[in-house]
Amino acid sequence: MQDRALSCLDVVERRFAELTTFPNALALDGVRLGCGLPARLEPLDEIRVLLLKRQTAWLTKDAVWKELVRHAHAEPEPWIMAAAGMMVPGLKHIAGKLNPRYPGDKADLDSEILEGFLQALDLAEDDQSKVYSQLYYGAFRKGHEACNRESRLRRQNTAVDDAIGIRRKVNGHPDLILADAVLGSALTEEQAGLLSAVHLDGENRHVVAGRCGLSRYGCQEELARAERKLLGFLNDRIPDSAA
Repeated sequence: MQDRALSCLDVVERRFAELTTFPNALALDGVRLGCGLPARLEPLDEIRVLLLKRQTAWLTKDAVWKELVRHAHAEPEPWIMAAAGMMVPGLKHIAGKLNPRYPGDKADLDSEILEGFLQALDLAEDDQSKVYSQLYYGAFRKGHEACNRESRLRRQNTAVDDAIGIRRKVNGHPDLILADAVLGSALTEEQAGLLSAVHLDGENRHVVAGRCGLSRYGCQEELARAERKLLGFLNDRIPDSAA
């Protein structure tokens, strides 16, 4: 049986394992930080285990995350990946909570969550309190927004498919409908091509984005814009008897 494709969180976890492998394991100085850490250089993987324990004080967790933010800003490679690895248990917890709400590819949701964490890490200040909470909820917020956006896109896709279906009964092949929309200046040729690839040919949006030279988000935005314009075009032209 072929293994499932690794998500970005799996990749981060593997990289974290490499960064915490003896003899070059990344570590924090517990003597300097104090706050409940062992009074020695402590490898990050062991610190992560400590932070996951219920009895570990927030003071300890906050001290560690302030230091991780400080390192990530001063030396992005390898400390950004190290910080992401430290947060992987939290990021996977977020993914588990949001997975039932996300109608798309779960690996995409993982990517959104990780991106939210990285954005929050970039903005975090090492002199602020409760840094961990800021990073965790930055990741959660990005995942939550992705769930809402994907659900809206799915509803809009369904509305477009339904509208095309109704119009097809009246006006023939769906490609002719898109051609009519282009001739009526409701759509550009590029937008019609995007709609045809996604709605009629069933192509993956990420594949279409790459072929069109668009980013994943740029493709989603352009597709949503084209769908709104097509819905307006169809709604104006569907006769009452077609309802």
